[in-house]
Amino acid sequence: MSIGETIKKLRKQKDLTQEQLAEYLNISPQAISRWEINSTLPDITFIPMLANIFDVSSDILLGIDIDAKEKRIEAIYKEATNHFYNHQNNEAEKLLRTALTEYPNSYKLMERLALILSTNIGYCDGGWNEEEKKKIEEERKPIQEEIIALCEKILAECAEDNLRHWSIHCLCRAYASMGETEKVVSFAKKMPYKGFAQENLITEALKGTKKYNYMQQQIVHNTDDVLNSIALLIQTPLDDGIGPYNPDECIALNHKIIDIANILIEKGSFGDFNYQLVGAHRSLTFLYAQKSDAAAALNHFRLAAKHAIMYDSMPPVNDDSREEYTSLLFKGIKFPSKIVGPPFTTMTESLLENSRALDSVLPASELEEIRNELRKHTAIN
Repeated sequence: MSIGETIKKLRKQKDLTQEQLAEYLNISPQAISRWEINSTLPDITFIPMLANIFDVSSDILLGIDIDAKEKRIEAIYKEATNHFYNHQNNEAEKLLRTALTEYPNSYKLMERLALILSTNIGYCDGGWNEEEKKKIEEERKPIQEEIIALCEKILAECAEDNLRHWSIHCLCRAYASMGETEKVVSFAKKMPYKGFAQENLITEALKGTKKYNYMQQQIVHNTDDVLNSIALLIQTPLDDGIGPYNPDECIALNHKIIDIANILIEKGSFGDFNYQLVGAHRSLTFLYAQKSDAAAALNHFRLAAKHAIMYDSMPPVNDDSREEYTSLLFKGIKFPSKIVGPPFTTMTESLLENSRALDSVLPASELEEIRNELRKHTAIN
């Protein structure tokens, strides 16, 4: 329907004559007539006035199908989220940027783009020299600035709680990567206290099978958080720049991560937890290499490769062929069940890259054998 036809239809629905509408707008009835037969178009300045008179949005007045628009935005949002779940961040970012040229005022698309971009930034706490750190910070700067601009726009203009909370999450991540601790704390305090989290409230409301299944999912997520937090705890330097644990303590804590996973997953289908197992075995590889225990280092590198291949072999989250955990606690839950993992590379690629530092400390033939298994899987994918 053209804008002229829309004006005519809305005018009649309001039981207005052309003369009455013209009087409201302080123009001639002939101008209204010309609009309605599509001889001329109303000046853009009349659009808000017409929308107000007819009690409709400007989108409807301009002939935009609101339902179709919202369905299209929702479809794009879901597609981008699926890309994100499956670590296809480049595809998600491209899709969202294209969509925002068509729907530049969609807060949902802005929030999702900010979330995708926020996974492209991290921290420079340790492991980098000053030159490397400066280079990384310069590369991140335009990403950080874009995240902040998107999220501040959402917070200033959007009233939907879910989008606002995700925006605060992304802002905190951006400011944390910039070392802006006070801003992170300020925004974090705008979020609900942990005791009021939706998970707790939903758990209270549900009953029977739904409650059981929901609680299972929360235990998966909480266990994932605990294992990630232990790994981060090991790596976090104190104020003096020195790590809180000596090498033997780091070895013991990484073994605890492995032990927890093995206690919860009795028969080896580790699913999402392969991610933490790769990290723990990779850390143990280098810790034992530093102690000149080549046999132990090689064993953990082999186990890291095994779990990396298992992790990268998981189907997408929306794939019907997903497997169930072999776990009494998580029985019936299929994996992957949540967002984990690196945004840019597969675990096998990451492990191959890390292995360069092992050339001088591990037996070349056995090291190359493990690398070949990793390369084989990388080539398949």
